[in-house]
Amino acid sequence: MATQPSRSVPSRYQGAMDQMMKEDTDTSKCPLPTQDITLNLKNRAKAITTAAYGPENPALPNEAYWKRMGDEWDVSAEDAKKSRCGNCAAFNVSDSIKQCIADGIGNDADPADVIKLADLGYCEIFDFKCAASRSCRAWVVGGPNTGEAKDEDEEMERETN
Repeated sequence: MATQPSRSVPSRYQGAMDQMMKEDTDTSKCPLPTQDITLNLKNRAKAITTAAYGPENPALPNEAYWKRMGDEWDVSAEDAKKSRCGNCAAFNVSDSIKQCIADGIGNDADPADVIKLADLGYCEIFDFKCAASRSCRAWVVGGPNTGEAKDEDEEMERETN
């Protein structure tokens, strides 16, 4: 079997060639708020005003916040405290979204540490980086979204085709 001669890429095309050949770290596939802090803050502010995203500091007791959420859901404050972003179906913590968040954080801080310390994911309802320890009126049972179900659905679809 003959080997193909090596071909050199003209220098004017080298940048494009390098980009096509590199591992898939294309942030254009990332939700824009993971890359644009201003848009992320705008979307988070909307979640605060329209859906009571909070409490501001989940490490504090925040009894008034949890009582208000309990009253809205017709449950006790203690039960309301169990409905957090971290167990919401709209809370995306897939590896790909965590990579998007890390890319958006950049090198100003250690992205992995920030994501871990804040327990960050992505709210797919309000489109912003979200802390697992918070909650809001839009909470949906069945989370978080780890991306595994989507992978399983895609795999099943391939098997049936």
